[in-house]
Amino acid sequence: MHGFVSEEWTAVSDLVEGEGADDGESLGRKAAGGFIWALFGFILMQVGGFGTYSIATHILGDDGIGVVASALVLVFWIDILLDLGLVASLIYEQERGQTERVQVAFTVNLSVSIVVAVAIFFGSGGIDSFFKVGDVNIFRIVALLVIVKGLGQVPNALLERELNFKRKFRADLVRSLGRFGVTIALLAAGVGPIAMIIGVTSAEIAAVAVTWWLTRFKFILRFDRTIAGQMMRFGAAMFGARLVGMLWLNGDNLVITRYFGARSKQFGNYFTAFRLPELILGSVYNLFSNVAFPAYAAARQVGPDTLRQASLKSLRVLCLFGFVVGTGLSLVARDFITVWFDARFLPAIPIMELLCAGAGFAAVGYASGDLYAAMGKPRMGLYFNLIFVPFLLGGFVLFIHKGVIWVAIVHIAVIVPYSAFRIEVANRLLGTTWRQSLGALRPAAAATVGIVAFGLPVRLALDAGWLSLLAVVAAGTLGALAGLAVGDRVMLGEITDGLGKVKERVRPA
Repeated sequence: MHGFVSEEWTAVSDLVEGEGADDGESLGRKAAGGFIWALFGFILMQVGGFGTYSIATHILGDDGIGVVASALVLVFWIDILLDLGLVASLIYEQERGQTERVQVAFTVNLSVSIVVAVAIFFGSGGIDSFFKVGDVNIFRIVALLVIVKGLGQVPNALLERELNFKRKFRADLVRSLGRFGVTIALLAAGVGPIAMIIGVTSAEIAAVAVTWWLTRFKFILRFDRTIAGQMMRFGAAMFGARLVGMLWLNGDNLVITRYFGARSKQFGNYFTAFRLPELILGSVYNLFSNVAFPAYAAARQVGPDTLRQASLKSLRVLCLFGFVVGTGLSLVARDFITVWFDARFLPAIPIMELLCAGAGFAAVGYASGDLYAAMGKPRMGLYFNLIFVPFLLGGFVLFIHKGVIWVAIVHIAVIVPYSAFRIEVANRLLGTTWRQSLGALRPAAAATVGIVAFGLPVRLALDAGWLSLLAVVAAGTLGALAGLAVGDRVMLGEITDGLGKVKERVRPA
C-alpha cells in the first residue's frame, strides 16, 4: 500500500508542477507534504474510528450497532447540509488571510447550523420514528453536534486552503483520541448505543477548539448579500452535487433502515460489511480529494496540458489502488469477518465481497471529480449524480424485498456503466482519448488479474481463519507484483521511485 500512496502523492505533486508555473515547485512540495500529513491524519482517524466500532459491536451486538449506524447516517447527511458550498468557494478563490469573505461564509454557515440543530432537536421524535431507533435522546445530542460542526467548518477550510494539513493533523489527533476514549469509557459503564454519539460530539467540541486555536480564528459575524451571493453561485453547484451524491453514498442505508428498521440484523450485517471498504477505500478516496481540490485550484492557471496529464495520472494511480485493494478485500472478506467479529455477523461476508468489488470502480469518479470544480465547472458533479442516482435508488427500492445482498448487487450493476460514462465525459472536456484512458487503466487491470490468479486458489483451499487471511494477503500481494511485472513494468518502477520520494520528504533535515 505504501507504493500506491506514494504514487498518489506524485499525482498531486505533478498537478502543480510544470512549465509556465513560477511557483510550481513550491506548490508541488506543499501539495506533497499536505498529502503525507493528510495521510497521517486519515490513518489516525480511521483506525481510531474502526477500533471504536469493533469494540462497540462486541458490547452492543448487531441490533445495538444498527442504532448507532442510523445516527451516524444522519450525521453524514448533516456534514453536507451545513456546507452550502461556501467552504468550496473559499478554497477555489484562493484568497489569503481571514478576509471579509471568510467572515461572511462563517456567519452563513453558523446560521444554517443553528436552524438545522433546532429542527433536529424539536423534530427528534419524527426522526426517531423514521429510523425506528427507539431513543429520541440520541438525535437531541446530534442537534448539539450540528452546532459544533457549524463552528468548525470555515476554520478547517482555512487550513485546507493553505494545504496546511500538518497543523490540521493536531485537530485530527484530538478528535480521534477523544472519540475513542469517551466512547469506550461510556460503553464500559453500560450507557448503551448513545455512548457512540456522546463520544463523537465530545471529540468534535475539543477538535473545533484546537482548530480555532491553530488558525487564530477571529469570531466576527458579518453578512454581505453581494459577497454571499457571489460565493453561493459557485458553491451552489457543488452543494447540490454533494447533496444528491449523499443519496449515492448513503441511499442504501436509508432504504434498508426504512424497510427493515435500525435494530434489524439485516442492517447490522450490511453496516458491518461496509466497515472495512469504507475504512480503506472510501477514506483514501476522500483523502485524495481533500488534497487534490485545493492543489488543482492553486494550479488551474498552469495550462490545459498540465490538467490533462494530471487527470490521466490520477486515473492511473487511483484505479490501481482501488481495483487492487477492492479485489483484495473481496478475497479476504470471509476470513476478516470470521476472525474480527463473531458468528452473528457471518451473513455479512457475501455482502462485503460484493461491496468491495464495486467500491474499486469508485476510483474512476474520484480521479476526475475535483478537476471539474477546479476548472470552474462544478455543475458537472451535479449532472453526473442527477443522471445515475435515480437508477441506483430505484434498484434499491425494487430489489430490497429480496434481502440486503441485492442492495450490494445493485451497487455493482450501476457503478460499472457510471464509471465508463465518467471517463467519456472527462475525455470530451479535457481532450483526452479512450486509448489514453484505457492505457491509464492497464496497470490496474494487470495487478487485479494477478491478485485473482494467485489469491483465489489459496482462498478456496484453506478454511476461514487467521492462517487463510494472512496467506491470501501474501499470495495477493505477490500476484499484484507479478501482474505488474508482466503487464506494466513502468508502474513498478514508478512505485519504487515514488516510495523513495516519500521517504526523502519525511526524513528529518
